[in-house]
Parts: sequence; C-alpha cells; structure tokens
Amino acid sequence: MEFDQIITAEQAKSYKPSFKNFRLAIERIDLPLEQILHVAASVYHDIVTAKSLGLSTVWVNRRAVQKGFNTTGSAISQPNLEVPDLKTLAALSSAK
Repeated sequence: MEFDQIITAEQAKSYKPSFKNFRLAIERIDLPLEQILHVAASVYHDIVTAKSLGLSTVWVNRRAVQKGFNTTGSAISQPNLEVPDLKTLAALSSAK
C-alpha cells in the first residue's frame, strides 16, 4: 500500500492535539476540507481539533463494548460517525 502523504510530529514540530499537525496535513493534502475525512481512535487528540478546523471525523471507539469505560472524558466534540473498528468503517464505505 502506498500513502499519498506521511506527516510526522517531527515535521510539524508539535504533537497532537496541536493545530500545527492538522494544518500541515491539510496544506499537504491540498483538497477542500469537505473532501477530507479524519479517522482516529482518540477524541481528545484528534476529533476535537479536526472538527474545530472543519473536518469530518470518524471515531474508532475500540472500547465501546467494554461496559463502564468512558473514553471521551471531558471532550466537548462529537465525531460525525462512531464505529467499533476499522473493519466496520471499511464495510460502511464499500456499501455506498
């Protein structure tokens, strides 16, 4: 598999949830925000920042099946979609 872009924290000179990481990725991807989907396992480190920049988001909530386990913490942002694993996301995307 080939990736169009690989963006590291070293290149961005910051760590998530810094906006610098996301802005660098958006700049390099060079597509309208409406065409970028950010898929992540962390609401705090990814979803909150990505949503605030106008990106659509998918939260891969691998711990959803664990009762009493709250992985969102005090995050104030909700993803556009929540899935339990990447297999589910792949099935949803191929169904369209």
